[in-house]
Amino acid sequence: MSGLEVSVHREKDRTVLRVAGELDFSNINQLQQEIERQDTKIVEIDCSALQFMDSSGAGLLLSIARVLNLQNRILEITHIPEHIYHDLDIIGVFRVLESFKASRPTGGN
Repeated sequence: MSGLEVSVHREKDRTVLRVAGELDFSNINQLQQEIERQDTKIVEIDCSALQFMDSSGAGLLLSIARVLNLQNRILEITHIPEHIYHDLDIIGVFRVLESFKASRPTGGN
C-alpha cells in the first residue's frame, strides 16, 4: 500500500481518525485538513494500520497537538506500530505530549 487513507469515526466528544498506509511529506496536508475539520474535545489518531511515518508526519502530530492544546482539546495517538513508536520516542514526541497533558487544567466544577 502506498499513500495515506484516513477514515473517520465520531463518538460523543471524541473523533477517531484511523490512518493507514504511509504518512509523509507528500500527504501530511490530507491528515491535517481532516483533523482541522473535527470539533470534538478529543481527537484520536489510530495508527494501527500505519506502515511508515517520516519526520514531517511526526512534526505534523506535534503541531496539531500544540494547536489542540491551545484550544483546551486533546490529541491522542494510539495503536502505534513498534517501529514507528521507537522513532517517535527517540525524537521526543511523547515527552512533548506529556508536557501538554501536565499543563491542562484538572478536574474542576
